[in-house]
Amino acid sequence: MFEEKVRAVLGARALLDDNDPRIEQKWEKLIVLLSEDENLTLNFLQICTKTELSFLSEIFEEVAYNLQSKKYIELLYSLDQRYPDLNLKRSIQIAEEYMD
Repeated sequence: MFEEKVRAVLGARALLDDNDPRIEQKWEKLIVLLSEDENLTLNFLQICTKTELSFLSEIFEEVAYNLQSKKYIELLYSLDQRYPDLNLKRSIQIAEEYMD
């Protein structure tokens, strides 16, 4: 199932040190997964935890580029309002710039 696949990769990413070069492999897997189906991605983002969202913010722009979805950007802004302490606004603005 989609959620389980994404959570498995997120879990593996969470175990890596921020300087570990293997992070890029996890990012690639997440980008591919979250770019496959806009609806599955939007549904997952609505239910993901604050910690999951924090890790996913690392790849907002690549997913935005692949999806080219206004709904995706709108959802990210609403998640930023839900978790203001994550400071997602800059990542979301960069993601929005990737949309043309």
